[in-house]
Amino acid sequence: MTAATLFNLFEVPTGAEERFLAGWQRARDFIDERGGLAATTLHQSITPHAEFRFVNVAEIDSVETWRGAVMSDDFPPVPGVPHPALYEVVQEDPEPAGVTESVVLINAFEVAEGRDEEFMMTWEHARDWLRAQPGYLGTRLHRSLDPGAEFRYVNRGTFRTSAEFTAAISSPAFPGGAMRFRSHPMLYEVVAH
Repeated sequence: MTAATLFNLFEVPTGAEERFLAGWQRARDFIDERGGLAATTLHQSITPHAEFRFVNVAEIDSVETWRGAVMSDDFPPVPGVPHPALYEVVQEDPEPAGVTESVVLINAFEVAEGRDEEFMMTWEHARDWLRAQPGYLGTRLHRSLDPGAEFRYVNRGTFRTSAEFTAAISSPAFPGGAMRFRSHPMLYEVVAH
């Protein structure tokens, strides 16, 4: 396997942000020096009550090289509880070019094996509705390469503002209630590359 997207959702206690960021930067630099990483972006939740306060999204151009780096005995520990998995893109609405400011929705879904078709139908229905709402900029749905992953699907979408996103999902017409899968949605901002 040569390319994949890493989503690593971190549980980080309040007050440990600086220690986490320093550890994440050491780990990023360690991997970067060994190759295999095309790009990485660290997101921090906009609100402090998020279950996953930080999410790292990385484009891996060589999974084998990246795995070698993170499995190394010298790999620096990152404070917090990680939830990593590798993914492939299965649906995409590309963002328009030139977007400089936005908020990022990262939503991890728990989907049991054998329920992919049902999940895709409900996700597409919600996506189609959101697509028509003010502030919607784009989305990309990822499916785990490991069928046993904790979060089999992760959606990364963007809206112009948190107010527009909140208005969209607060609408009585929003079909999110039809989604019968446990999810972990939160809005994020990019804090490091």
